[in-house]
Amino acid sequence: MFALKATYDDLVYNSPYLPEFKTIGEIKPFEGFIGQERAIRAFETALNINERGFNVFVVGVPQTGRRTLVTNFLMQRAIKMNKPKDWIYVYNFSNPSEPKAISLEPGKGVQFKRDMEKLAEDVIEAIEKMFESEDYAAKKAELEDEYMARKTRLWEELREKAAQLGFAVQLTPTGVITVPVYEGKPVTPEVLETLPEEVKNAFNENSRKLKHIIEGTLYKSRKLDREYKEKLIELDKYAALFTVGSMFEEMIKQYEENEGVVEYLKEVEKDILDNLVQLKTEQQEFKEVLKKRYSVNLFVDNSQTFGAPVIFERNPTYANLVGKVEYYSRSGMLFTDFTLIKPGALHKANGGFLILEAENVLRNPFAWEGLKRCLLSGEIVVENLETALGFSNIVSLRPQSIPLDVKVFLIATPRIYYLLYEYDEDVRKLFKIKGEFDWEMDANAENVQKYLGFISSVCCRYNLPELDREAVRRVLWYSARLAADKRKFSMRFGEISSLIREACSIASQRGSKIVEEQDVKEAFERSEERVNLLQTKYDEHILQRYLMIETTGEKVGQVNGLTVLDLGDYSFGIPVKITAKVHLGQPGVVDLQREADLSGRIHSKAVLTIASFFGQRYVQKFPLTLSATLNFEQVYSIVEGDSASLAEVVALISAIANVPVKQGIAVTGSMNQNGEAQPVGGVTEKVEGFHRACKLQGLTGEQGVIIPKANLENLVLKDEVLEDIKKGLFHIWTVEHVDEVIEILTGRKPGKQIGVGKFEKGTVNDLVVKALEKAYKMAEKIEAGKKAKRKGKNRRKKRG
Repeated sequence: MFALKATYDDLVYNSPYLPEFKTIGEIKPFEGFIGQERAIRAFETALNINERGFNVFVVGVPQTGRRTLVTNFLMQRAIKMNKPKDWIYVYNFSNPSEPKAISLEPGKGVQFKRDMEKLAEDVIEAIEKMFESEDYAAKKAELEDEYMARKTRLWEELREKAAQLGFAVQLTPTGVITVPVYEGKPVTPEVLETLPEEVKNAFNENSRKLKHIIEGTLYKSRKLDREYKEKLIELDKYAALFTVGSMFEEMIKQYEENEGVVEYLKEVEKDILDNLVQLKTEQQEFKEVLKKRYSVNLFVDNSQTFGAPVIFERNPTYANLVGKVEYYSRSGMLFTDFTLIKPGALHKANGGFLILEAENVLRNPFAWEGLKRCLLSGEIVVENLETALGFSNIVSLRPQSIPLDVKVFLIATPRIYYLLYEYDEDVRKLFKIKGEFDWEMDANAENVQKYLGFISSVCCRYNLPELDREAVRRVLWYSARLAADKRKFSMRFGEISSLIREACSIASQRGSKIVEEQDVKEAFERSEERVNLLQTKYDEHILQRYLMIETTGEKVGQVNGLTVLDLGDYSFGIPVKITAKVHLGQPGVVDLQREADLSGRIHSKAVLTIASFFGQRYVQKFPLTLSATLNFEQVYSIVEGDSASLAEVVALISAIANVPVKQGIAVTGSMNQNGEAQPVGGVTEKVEGFHRACKLQGLTGEQGVIIPKANLENLVLKDEVLEDIKKGLFHIWTVEHVDEVIEILTGRKPGKQIGVGKFEKGTVNDLVVKALEKAYKMAEKIEAGKKAKRKGKNRRKKRG
């Protein structure tokens, strides 16, 4: 095993597949989807299965073009699909609180709405004219004359019968008055009392008979009145039907293939005929009420849709998803009607596709539950949230439900997806397809060509200046840096596009029509400067020695480790002083971070791995009697990860063997129980972080960073670091085993193992074994002395 020092050529970024061209304008823009074949196959599977539950969870990290790809993919498919039907809500004459939902062929909804508005206007106007016409007046007069004649005959018969019984009958507004007639003259009650007894008795008997006759006549009169009204209503209906029947017949014929519309038109016609009495009163307010009742709420209009709809709902509140019923205020009271039912995104996307962002859905109260309810039931019920939760006492409408046929594409980060998948069993029922977005792609010849096409498409889309070849190379460098691998390209196309646009802006500001490499570099530096304030503060603390980092000299039991601070929009590396101390005491390795509850689980495991490595390597012939402590100096937050285990084990070896360690070299890398170096993350940031610290305190030409060999391709370094490496002012070593780290940091041979617990004489490993053996013997001697003292005390007690 030999540590290798990486050269400038090993570290500089170079794309061997970059073709020859002067500017990106020579490259044809790429219009397809780059590098997301896995996700596209998942989308195609979902579209090919027309079953409930095969919705798609689109899972990927931000800035990978999830929304753009999904939208473009669905738009391409949707344009080839049939238009979904229009939906309208109309008045329900049998139950006004439950408006009827009717579907029509696409484009027919807006036409039917116009036709109904015209029909209502024409019908009411025709009926008004009918009631004012001479023909209607003549027929009404004829009917009225007929019934007046019959009524007159009825009262004449009453008078005749009353005269035969000796009474005269008078009709007054308050009723029928009967007056006795004696010898041709009306008789008052006083005169009647003076008449002979037999005459009075006759009048009284005839009065009772006449009362029955009058009651019968009144009954017949009222019956005639009812008949007259009924005949008049029949006349009105007949005349109205004769006037407007052809209008309805024509309308019904126009929509005869739609049973719902035909049934509704018949109900409108019946309602018109049932309300003729009110229409005759010529009250304008009632006519407006009828016009609104016969209006149409064009709920979903697909007349302008090309193919199936693709809806992206940016604000998926409960109401914006499932619709709502609006109210208006009048005289301090709330009112509503079927025209105030408003559609949600599910209605607009019905028959097509709905794109949602999971985080936005979950952020809005009950939106997730509302979405699941509709998908599970296969229908959309418009119900206000306060009504659904039972919090409202306001009487509201209950519109008929609409069948749901939609594919939902729910965009989420991996964290949200796995949380929902774990804790919400409905996710497995409703989102059977998972479309995963990759965050990186291989930098092979085919993908380089696609990436160049993407860069060209960005310039075309935003009408930007063209990038020359070196500027494009720098964009590819930035992409590899985002991917943290020189063999990969990042698929965070949003960030790549932002860098290109800012570089184009810089080129335009200096009056150039071509974007050069320096413009891209300046754009990158500006973007970093906007978010690296905390990094500059750390650098100031290192310079002012608030952070006690040493980059020169040698120290026993002290190694510079490296860590990365991730702020979300920016991450950077900083050195951390790791110290180790040893003494006689309770054997084992004590992690001060863990003892102070400042150690994460992975770091705790790393410390146990170090202890296992020590036991297996150095103390095979005698037990470990030495106590060792590890500490991350000036670190007051949780320490997590195992990337410092190489540095920690060397600090322990240095402390035990009393061998000084070079402070100008930092270490990052994980270690297994066999002492092998394992790759870690954030290696680029860590190298640049230690380079900044060394530059602040002065480069000596002896400084550098040790990294696992497997991490070499992960280094995508800034130019200033590469230049110092090229000049020999800074170095990077790649290692495969902890012994290589020992040799670099101490300048001494680590020593090969020549037997169980034995190493080459005078080497570092040999010094460790001897120090541990010496500690063991000292501990044995101390323990023997303690035993002798205890025996002496016991003898004195017996003598006493």
